[in-house]
Amino acid sequence: MNMRIRFRVVRAFLLLLVLSWTTVVSAQSYGFVSPNTSENLELEEAIKRMNSPEEIQFRDKAVNLSCVVKTKIRAARALGSWSDGAEHTILLRINSDEPTLRYILSRMGRDAQQKYVIYFHPQEKGPDDLYILRVPARTRNLAALAKTLNRAGVPFGTFVRSGQTTTIYIIDLERELRAKIRAAARQLRARLSMQTGDADLFGDDSREQARVKFEQEIKNYETKNPNLPPTCDAQRKKR
Repeated sequence: MNMRIRFRVVRAFLLLLVLSWTTVVSAQSYGFVSPNTSENLELEEAIKRMNSPEEIQFRDKAVNLSCVVKTKIRAARALGSWSDGAEHTILLRINSDEPTLRYILSRMGRDAQQKYVIYFHPQEKGPDDLYILRVPARTRNLAALAKTLNRAGVPFGTFVRSGQTTTIYIIDLERELRAKIRAAARQLRARLSMQTGDADLFGDDSREQARVKFEQEIKNYETKNPNLPPTCDAQRKKR
């Protein structure tokens, strides 16, 4: 094989590798669910509860579902903040199809007696947008970040600390926040990225009715996917 042909083969292989990697990354879905059942939680109290045993146990519960759906689930403690409230929550990241994502969140929402859960599933021509703002290390005060976001006219966001960066996730279901999010990113000197996809906030204002809806989602998925394995912690105990 001469050098020119070899170069073309190598270049084609590298291009295929990059495309494959991009496909995997773009398939990453996000889920947001909280263990909180307190009403009218103040921002500072929500931040404190991010380090609570309740938060840690809830995060572990999410990770243990990896063995059920046979896909790695990564869970991070987070702060959910909106214009008139806040709560400690967790961010789930998983490479899965949309039904599997709904199933995981339904199990988490049911077990935590939640009213609503929300997710974002990337899709090239989806009707919804996810904005991700990566704020540099010099700004780590979550309360200050949340207030800056609200002042910019962005009514909600989920905040995750990782290393020297705080990342803010904003799902725009109505596609009406783009200009305000860009303005907030400039104020925070944050790196801004955006994805299109399908997002859904599902549940009910009544915890009882929300449980019914979550149970129905779970039943539908388990009917189509019978004999699902147990959670990771249950498998470890069995061994």
